[in-house]
Amino acid sequence: MSKETKLAKKEKKAAKKAAKLEKSQSKAYSKLVKKIDKKNAKAEKKANKKGKPFVPTPIPSQEVAFAADSGSKGKKIFLMIVMLILIWFLVYFLVMWFMYTAPPYVAEEEETTQGEMAEYERYSNPHKITTTPDYNISDAKAYLKQVLHDCYRDLGYTSDPSTGSINYTSNIVNVNNDDCYVFNASGKTYAVSVKLRAVYLKDGNSYKPLTFRDTDIIFE
Repeated sequence: MSKETKLAKKEKKAAKKAAKLEKSQSKAYSKLVKKIDKKNAKAEKKANKKGKPFVPTPIPSQEVAFAADSGSKGKKIFLMIVMLILIWFLVYFLVMWFMYTAPPYVAEEEETTQGEMAEYERYSNPHKITTTPDYNISDAKAYLKQVLHDCYRDLGYTSDPSTGSINYTSNIVNVNNDDCYVFNASGKTYAVSVKLRAVYLKDGNSYKPLTFRDTDIIFE
C-alpha cells in the first residue's frame, strides 16, 4: 500500500470521526437549547404572574457550550482522582488498623502471700565516704606556704617569707580539738591542721588562727 493511499485512508477515518462527533454535539446542543427554552418559558410565566421584568437565560453558541463542557469534564476528572486517593488512604488505614497487634503484657512480680517471709538484699551505701582525710606533711607545708604568701604583711613581715625555709618540727599539737603539724618559718611557729582546716600562729602559749585569702595561688 502506497504512502498516498495510507494518508487518504487516515484522512477518511478522521473525517468520519469528526462527522460522528459533530452529529453527537449537535444532538446534545439541541437538547441544551430545548432545556434553556423550557427554563426561560417557565421563568417568564412566573415573572409575568408577579409583575416583574423577565430576563431570559442567554443561549450560548455550540462552540462556547462545548468549550465550557470540556472544562467541566477536566474538573470532574480531577475530583475523581482526588476521590480515588482518599479512598486508597482510607483502605490502607483500615488494613493497618486490623493488622495492628498490641505488645504482650508483662505482669509484675506477684506479691508474697501471707505467711511467707520476704527476702531483701542487705543495704549498702553506693556513695564514697565524704569524711575529710588526714593530709600528709608535704601538703600541710604547701598550705602554710600559701598562707604566708597571702598574709605576710598582716604577720609583720616586710617581705614574702614563703620563699624561705619552712621546717617541720616533728611535733603534733591539738588546737581547737584538731590535730596540727607544727612548723617553723622565718622566726615564727605555726600549726597547720592535719585536715588542712586552718593555720594557726603561736603567740606565747596559745595559737591564733590566720585567714586564708585565696589570692595569687603559688602552688597547685
